Amino acid sequence: MTYCIGECKKYKALKPADIGRYAAGQKRCNYCEVFVEYEGLACPCCNRQLRCLPRSRKGKEKYMEQNVG
Repeated sequence: MTYCIGECKKYKALKPADIGRYAAGQKRCNYCEVFVEYEGLACPCCNRQLRCLPRSRKGKEKYMEQNVG
């Protein structure tokens, strides 16, 4: 059983002003519901996989635009 123990709060990321969160290298833990600045692929507190790319079409287009151009 996995559960949030609050360890992710140490890695909580602030929203960047000019670029998107994913383009800035931030990842989201859907279980803890927080964006983190963390190098690993799993959340540091609940050990679930972090989301590295946006889900929505609009978000994906914005992400690709920022990374390519």
